[in-house]
Amino acid sequence: MAGSEAKVKAEELRCVQCGAPWTLRSFTHATTVACEYCGSVIDVSGGSWKVVQAVEGAHQLKPRYPLGTRGKLEGVTWEVIGWQRRKVVGYPGAWEEHVLFNPYEGVRYLLYSDGHWAWVTPLSGRPAHFGRKATWAEQSFRHYTGGEVAVDEVLGEFPWQVRRGDRAKTDDFVDPPHMLSKETSEGEEVWSRGRYLPREELEAAFGKAERQLRTPRGVYLCQPNPDAASIAWYGLTLGVALCAWLLLTIFYVSSCDGKLVGNYVVPRQGELQREVEFKSGRRVSTVEFEATAGVDNAWTYLDMALIGPVGESEVGRPLGLEVSYYHGSSGGESWSEGSQSSSSVVGSIPNGKYILQARQLPEAPYQGPVQLTLRRDVALARYPVFALIMILVVPAIVIFRWWSFEKRRWSESDYA
Repeated sequence: MAGSEAKVKAEELRCVQCGAPWTLRSFTHATTVACEYCGSVIDVSGGSWKVVQAVEGAHQLKPRYPLGTRGKLEGVTWEVIGWQRRKVVGYPGAWEEHVLFNPYEGVRYLLYSDGHWAWVTPLSGRPAHFGRKATWAEQSFRHYTGGEVAVDEVLGEFPWQVRRGDRAKTDDFVDPPHMLSKETSEGEEVWSRGRYLPREELEAAFGKAERQLRTPRGVYLCQPNPDAASIAWYGLTLGVALCAWLLLTIFYVSSCDGKLVGNYVVPRQGELQREVEFKSGRRVSTVEFEATAGVDNAWTYLDMALIGPVGESEVGRPLGLEVSYYHGSSGGESWSEGSQSSSSVVGSIPNGKYILQARQLPEAPYQGPVQLTLRRDVALARYPVFALIMILVVPAIVIFRWWSFEKRRWSESDYA
């Protein structure tokens, strides 16, 4: 009979406290009734109506959706029969629970908290519960929060005994967009399973709420992370992209010859001037300059220029290399800084003959020669590094957004 549209007539009665007319919507399922006019709580479990909690004056609080509101959700027509407001003992703020009823499907709950909604179904069994984890229907949930809650206000019909001030121990477990809730009172343990209910789906089922709804604040405990799907997709595509990047990097590095052009000695006094020729499979490629010197607690600097190609539009390309190495001990610990070799790679050098000029700066303390080595067509790290950054930048943004959302969610938990 799930989803049946059969009309079941409600029973009309009157409140035994204020005499206001009352429509009993859940029939024999009702155990407790809280008058929507005076707020008095009435026990109807024994067949006769008995006031167990009276409220002085008119009752002002109203649910977001009035009693009697009907809507169709998950293929079933539900009617709001009750409402209660609850809060965590010792903490400000409260949330609301609408009790919904269908004569063939039983009871469901609509939870409202800080602009967020959840659709909750009572469970007939008991989930497996181990420490901070709970499992139901092969779905694992993490413990989110626990504490003592109290009933602040009640209105309408309830299939259980309820009073203002009633307290219970609760524990919530999450696996967004779902959650498990355990409630224990007077030795009785009740479990329920809920899911986050987007406002669009809620209003499509029940229409606009009678009381104004605030803009959702913060992240609800079972609110789905909007970047969760992107994380899964990027996890797959990122693996493929990184494999492609690795293969292309290996191909790029292996295709660079790194061919030795020549070894030269730059004297301490005077200048080195040589004609060098660059040849490679690429018309334009890189040249690596590597300087090696026996510096010891000293430094030297090579002032160089590469002029050419000879016979063409000759261009002078100035460059320099510093070689420095220092070491010693301080406080019983040895230290060192620098190296006896230094290198630099210059890109976009066309094939051809060039004039290489090099000299050491006269003010350098190092007094020996410098070995200068030139290699043609060496790999530049910046190309694969730049490609890697471009691959990672979008996933990094998505991961950061996902992490920020989860951080906001868990900031309200017991583990913040």
